[in-house]
Amino acid sequence: MKNLPIIVLIIFLSFSCTKQKERIFRIGQRSVTFLDESRSRPLSTEIWYPTLATLTKKEQKKSQKKLFKAIETIPNATIPNEKFPLLIISHGTGGNRFSLTWFIEKMVKEGYIVVSLDHYGNSTFNKIPREFVKWWERPIDVQYVLTQVLKNNEIGTKIDTSRIGGVGFSLGGYTNIALAGGYVDRTVRENEKSKDREMPSEFPKTEEIIDFENDSLIISSYKKYKDFVKDDRIKAFFVMAPAIGFGFHSKEQTNKITAPVFIVAGKGDLVAPVKKNAEKYHILIKTSKIYLFNKNVEHYVFLNQPTDFGKEIAPEITIDNSTVDRKEIHEKTLKLALNFFKSTL
Repeated sequence: MKNLPIIVLIIFLSFSCTKQKERIFRIGQRSVTFLDESRSRPLSTEIWYPTLATLTKKEQKKSQKKLFKAIETIPNATIPNEKFPLLIISHGTGGNRFSLTWFIEKMVKEGYIVVSLDHYGNSTFNKIPREFVKWWERPIDVQYVLTQVLKNNEIGTKIDTSRIGGVGFSLGGYTNIALAGGYVDRTVRENEKSKDREMPSEFPKTEEIIDFENDSLIISSYKKYKDFVKDDRIKAFFVMAPAIGFGFHSKEQTNKITAPVFIVAGKGDLVAPVKKNAEKYHILIKTSKIYLFNKNVEHYVFLNQPTDFGKEIAPEITIDNSTVDRKEIHEKTLKLALNFFKSTL
């Protein structure tokens, strides 16, 4: 029985590894607002992270009518003392930091810290007309929030800074392409008569008449920030139904992109048609890969699972083609994202 100690050690190590693999993370959540004083931009932010804390059942409050289903989290839970990869999420135009909780939920349970933010002036809760067209300031928002999170004495120390990824939907998809090094040319449409000029349905109603081509505030913002959108701290980018393809017309605009980019979209997208957006980006970005769902899959399928109330109040963003199961699209997209980040971070 000379080998007994070795056998016992092997059994112990096997048991430890099994327990490690079987760890079930729950979702911790913290809310914070960062203020970018240099631009007078408050940036409401959610930090979602793996926790081993136990969920305590609270008294059920009267449910508010919500468009989308919520996920179960533990506010201000403890975070294990180890390093985790980080994903930072940029929402679509007029969306918000809760728009992609279906994605956040899965990634946190898989061991990622996830940060999502509201882009100032271009979110559900804060709409300012000029901010809807100052696309190049969105990457600056992400950079600022990322810097503040990494500085945080608790969460920041738990982030593996060599494993940071970016995620975005729609205008948030463009935001990540910019963070990767893509340069948008806002002048390329000057002589074009195109539906691309039309403002998105989420654009706020305003009595102010703004000349978006010549507005001094928009132009000065573009000149000041357009060359500072790339962020080398972010090592890989996963973008869903990216928009603003009309602002890209040359490979010179994407030649600074060296990080891997994965693009996913639906061929039935009428908001950001794939020919002018997802496929166009794929052609222009040499490091990109692409996956396209079929012609029945539209733009807003990448938003959260809707409630019955949501389907009634906002059918345009909650009801998909009758042949499409939003949950199935989400599950496939998550597999693509997990495989992508596993191989790139």
